[in-house]
Amino acid sequence: MFLRQRFVVKGFLSFIVVEIPEPIRSGVQSLRDSLGTAVARLPVEITIAGSSGVGPILRGADLSLVGRKLVRALSGFRAFSSSFSAIRCFPNTSTFYLEPVDRSPFDQLHQAVGASGIPFSESRWPYNPHCTLRMGEPFSAEAAADLLKRPIPREEFRIDIVSVYGVDESLTNCQLLFQQSLQA
Repeated sequence: MFLRQRFVVKGFLSFIVVEIPEPIRSGVQSLRDSLGTAVARLPVEITIAGSSGVGPILRGADLSLVGRKLVRALSGFRAFSSSFSAIRCFPNTSTFYLEPVDRSPFDQLHQAVGASGIPFSESRWPYNPHCTLRMGEPFSAEAAADLLKRPIPREEFRIDIVSVYGVDESLTNCQLLFQQSLQA
C-alpha cells in the first residue's frame, strides 16, 4: 500500500481505477499514442469511480480516511481476469474507449467502492466500465469509422491492482496517490 502525504493537490481531481497490466498496457498505449490526444499521457486503466456512476473523490478528502475505506471495500474482492471486446464511442461525444468482454466484476467493484463511505462528487452518467482511448475535439466521421475498425489487444489480462490517481483538469499532470492489491 502506498500513501501520499497530501491527498488532494490544488486543481486535481482524484479517481479510483484498476490498472491494466503488461503486455496489454503497451498495446493500449500504442493505440492511444497514434491518436494524439491528452489521454495518451494518462495511465492505462479502467475507472472504478470518478468518470461515471460516482464522480471524482471530493476535493479536500483525507487520504488516510479514503485509504482505510477503500481497503475495507476491497477486502472481499479477489484478482480476476478480463479482456477487451471492442472499441466503442459514447453517444454524442468524441470519446472512444475499449469495452471489457464482461463488465460484471467492474460493476461489483464500482458498487462496493460507491457504497464505501468515500466522499464522492456526483456524476452525470451511469457507470460504464471502459478504458479511454481518446477524448477531446470532434472527430470526423471518416476518422471515427477508421478508429472503430482498428485491431485491439484481445488477450486476457489479470486485474489485481486498484489505484487512486490525482489528475489536473488539463490532463497534463497525473500523480499516483494510493495503491492496493486485490487478493490473489
